[in-house]
Amino acid sequence: MRWEGHAARMGEKWSAYRIFVGKPERKRPMGRPRRRSMAHVLKSLDLSYNELDEVPFEALQPLKSLDWLNLHRDTLTNVFLGDNDLTELPKMRTGSGNGGSNNNKHHNWNRNRNRGGTDVGNGSGASLAECRMLTWLNLDGNKMMALEPGSLPESLQTLSASHNLIARFPAEALDNLRALAWLYLRGNFLEELPDYTFKHHKRLDKLDLGENSIQAIPHNVFNNSMTVRELNLDFNHLKTLPAQAFRSLSPGRIYLSMNKLEGMDDKAFVGISHSLESLNLEQNNLQRIPRALTQLKRLKYLYIPSNKISEVPEDAFESFSGSLRALSLSGNQLSKIPREALKDCKKLSHLNVGYNQIYEVDEEDFARWGGSLDTLILRNNRLSRLDAHVFREAPRLRELSLSFNKFSEVDPEAFIDVANSLENLEVSFGMYREDFPEDFLKPLKSLLWLALDNNNFRTISPTALYTLGQLHYLNLEANRLEYLPPQVFHPNVHKNLHDVRLSYNHIEVLDSETFTSLRELRTVVLSGNRIRTLRAGAFSDLPKLVTLVISDNKINSLEPRSLTELPNLIKLDLQNNELKEFSLSTFLNVTRFIMPMTINISRNQISSLYAGDTGTPLHVKTLDMSHNKVPEVPVNFLQSFSDSLRRLHMGYNSIRRLDPVAFGNLDLLEVLTLEHNGIVTVRKKAFEGIEALQLLDLSHNHIEQLQTEQFSNLENLRIVDLSHNHIRSLSRDVFQNTKLERLELANNEFVVLPSSALGEVGFTFRYLDISHNHVEHLDSTMFADTPYILGLNLGHNKLNLLPDNVFMNLGGLLKLDISSNSLRANFKELFHYVQRLRHLNLADTDLKVTPNLPLPNLVTLNLSSNSIEEMAPTAVEGLKKLRSLHLNGNHFTSVPSQAWPHMPLLKTLDISKNSIKIITKDSFAGLNRLQSLTIQDLPLERFDGDTLTRLRLLTSLRIQTWPKIEKYRFRLGSALSNIPSLRKLSVRVLETSLTDQLLGAFTPRLRHLEITGSELRHIDAEAFEGVEENYELGLQIRGTQIEELPAGLFAKLEKIPHLSLDLRDNKFSSLSPGTLYSNGTSWENVGTRLISGGLILKGNPWTCDCGLVWLGHWLRRYLRETKQIHTVVLEGALQMHSLAREATCTDPRTGQQTPIPDLYPEDLRCHASALSRGGSSSRCAFSSRHQRTLVALLLIYWWS
Repeated sequence: MRWEGHAARMGEKWSAYRIFVGKPERKRPMGRPRRRSMAHVLKSLDLSYNELDEVPFEALQPLKSLDWLNLHRDTLTNVFLGDNDLTELPKMRTGSGNGGSNNNKHHNWNRNRNRGGTDVGNGSGASLAECRMLTWLNLDGNKMMALEPGSLPESLQTLSASHNLIARFPAEALDNLRALAWLYLRGNFLEELPDYTFKHHKRLDKLDLGENSIQAIPHNVFNNSMTVRELNLDFNHLKTLPAQAFRSLSPGRIYLSMNKLEGMDDKAFVGISHSLESLNLEQNNLQRIPRALTQLKRLKYLYIPSNKISEVPEDAFESFSGSLRALSLSGNQLSKIPREALKDCKKLSHLNVGYNQIYEVDEEDFARWGGSLDTLILRNNRLSRLDAHVFREAPRLRELSLSFNKFSEVDPEAFIDVANSLENLEVSFGMYREDFPEDFLKPLKSLLWLALDNNNFRTISPTALYTLGQLHYLNLEANRLEYLPPQVFHPNVHKNLHDVRLSYNHIEVLDSETFTSLRELRTVVLSGNRIRTLRAGAFSDLPKLVTLVISDNKINSLEPRSLTELPNLIKLDLQNNELKEFSLSTFLNVTRFIMPMTINISRNQISSLYAGDTGTPLHVKTLDMSHNKVPEVPVNFLQSFSDSLRRLHMGYNSIRRLDPVAFGNLDLLEVLTLEHNGIVTVRKKAFEGIEALQLLDLSHNHIEQLQTEQFSNLENLRIVDLSHNHIRSLSRDVFQNTKLERLELANNEFVVLPSSALGEVGFTFRYLDISHNHVEHLDSTMFADTPYILGLNLGHNKLNLLPDNVFMNLGGLLKLDISSNSLRANFKELFHYVQRLRHLNLADTDLKVTPNLPLPNLVTLNLSSNSIEEMAPTAVEGLKKLRSLHLNGNHFTSVPSQAWPHMPLLKTLDISKNSIKIITKDSFAGLNRLQSLTIQDLPLERFDGDTLTRLRLLTSLRIQTWPKIEKYRFRLGSALSNIPSLRKLSVRVLETSLTDQLLGAFTPRLRHLEITGSELRHIDAEAFEGVEENYELGLQIRGTQIEELPAGLFAKLEKIPHLSLDLRDNKFSSLSPGTLYSNGTSWENVGTRLISGGLILKGNPWTCDCGLVWLGHWLRRYLRETKQIHTVVLEGALQMHSLAREATCTDPRTGQQTPIPDLYPEDLRCHASALSRGGSSSRCAFSSRHQRTLVALLLIYWWS
């Protein structure tokens, strides 16, 4: 849909415009009726995630049936109305009010145009309020400061203006929207709800006011003039609820999570006792169940997780016990299941009491109320045993989570009473025993889903799973299994098995019939084991197997027929093994013509590939054999896929030459990559037989010359990458007969532009990158045959004198890079012919003054790394549409503020690395739309505290500390405290310590904080004080000299709901749990959800010792607990595993690198006490000796 928005603005001379707008040119002829144009039938238009500064009224003018418009994240700051600079939607013109006739389907801006007004959107008064049929308007993620009366169409049913800068509830603007049903104002700056009475009673299905700063609920809100079915007030600043807080709204669902509620009036819910069905009080400061709940009579769903509740009164749920269906008390301080409070909740089907301090569960806990219980979550408690018949009183239990406990004993009859009902059981990170627990699993004959990952199982008997005949999903990942008995998955038993996850065990071999005749099996994941050999028939007769992942093992041998009778196999991953050869005799009757396969054998040591008897033909659509040692194109091997292969990746091999018909006949091949091979010679007709090719990558080789008519047979060729070779010239007919659109020639040895070769494809050619060559001369004749070029990169050449008319044939050019050339040119004349140019890079071109650029459509201008001292207003007065300006690395002595009035739309500005010494509030005056500012590497002597206060739309700031400016004259934190819109802050710290420099800098909307500094060695524990109030934060500490972080540094961030930490590229060798947690020794009681966005650790000199074992455990648990890796799409799960293993530590004795998630205590020579301390106190090295003794020590540690 984005393209249609662009097409609508092109103008009538463009065919795309005519197609999009579709005005009929004449009467309909006889015969079949003409299809109606899009202008008459289009009802929904999505222009989200673009960079619109104004509503494109002229483009929307023909759309007579539009009833849904999405402008989400278009950085909409105002509607461009002539010389105005509004930060709100424009109101409807006087005389065209919403009271006019609704029969006129043509919008009012049409009438303006019919009167001859062609300046719609440029002062004509066009307004969205005139869209009489619009029902859905999305303005999320813009910079709206207000919604004014008369700016919205009365027909709206859904209005979403979340994540803007709105500071006042737009009651007046909403008053006439009689059909409004859904209103989203999330993530704004609302501090209160107004004392306002709507003229027309509002009946909203949903009102979302989350992520604001509302501190109180007023009495009789909206004076009984609004009712709301679903009210969302999460993540505000509410500390209490007054009596009858919601009476006038009559809500059915209320979300009050992540506020600061410590209590509420006992009559808070009076007036809604029979309407409220769902209440969410998650993550507040409640120490007891509020008495106000006793007013509720029909509550069905109650969520009070992550508070400080230690006990539940017997009558807590009495008033709604007959209706309660779901209850969450997780993340509190309960020591037992509140059986007395639940005694009358006989309809309760979902109970979550995870993340508490429950030590035991017995059958009496469910007596009198457990008859309807369907889902029970007990994860992350202190459970160590389950007795016989513990679930006797919950006979309908279907889902049970026991993960993250520490079970030492489970009675074989613990689950016997739910044998016929239990379908889903997970006990991840919950047991420390070496044998698979078949004893207590035996009764579970109805089990469909079983997750026992991240325990310590080393053995599994051949019959361990034979009682689980209904099983669909089995997860045994990250155990210590060394061997899978043949037919542990039995075809007569496991007739319904769909998905088996066994990655990151210690399996060394897959014997014959390990996976055989399992009729429903679709996915098998065995990555990260120690498999060396696949025996013949290891995978056989699996008619529905789609995905097989055996990557990241040590496979050096695939026996013939190891993959047999797999007709639907689509994905085979064998990358990151130790294969030296690969033969198709591995396969027998695999794949079908209509469902070709993807094979990944990259990152092995393969030098030989062999065809072989595959029974039925093997159909492969994508083959990745990159990062091997293949010495030549295996043409005979590739012919086996001649009827199916579409993508072939052969980069990073040892191919030196491409001979004629190098690839044989691959009639369907569309993508071919051969980068980083060392190719020297490409023979004529090398690509004969692959006529369907569209993309060819020959980059990073040693090619010096291409043959005449090298690609002439490739009629579909569109993209060619020849960068990083040694090519000096191209023959005229090298691309003859192709449809070349993009050509990459960077980092070669061209002295002259290959204009004759490009002229042969001039009609289709659009993009050329010939940067980093030796081109010395350009003239207008060089582009005479390529007039449709849109992008041209000539950077880093030896250009000097550019003729005025050199670009006269490139009238459609949109992007030009001529950086890093010593240019001499009359820029005013030089760009006279490229008036449509939008992006221009003049960095490092020996400019002494700002050039005069007559480019009215220019959006991005890079003037960095020159010698410019000032910017004359006359030089930039034609750049009215400029959005991005880079002036870094020049010789400015002051901020060129006199130029800003000529750039009213500027959004991005970089003035770093200049000689500017003074910055005041006038330095950026006039930049009312500035959103991104970089001011680093400046020798400042003065920085006024109010410098940035006028930049009301600033969202991204890169800045530094200036220790030479006295603190009483400048405090960085104070200077940043008045930028409420700031979302991204990057600070380069010049001092060796970060203490109080940023105090006060953390505004409520800050989402990303980056700390860098090549001299930074210490961060004070209070350095981030104030940021703990934010809803979401990505904290980066990168590129410093820091070796360790103080205890408790991140403890204050525990309440941030969405926190991520990036500690890349520092000097850390160890990390203590006390750095991340307020109580580091008991971090497991809290879990890993504290850092829900992840922990990035690579690029540090981590040492493999006992003090780091906890971190390996944390990373494994994070993947399972927080990212729920067992439930995500397989591709995502594999990628998350890979990312987690990017952080490696080094054994100080051997220098061996080990991924931190692969550190286990039993593999190390450690004292058990060191495991709880973490940090650098306990050095150790790898050893496999005394493992039984270590297990005993670990058990002592575990229960301590």
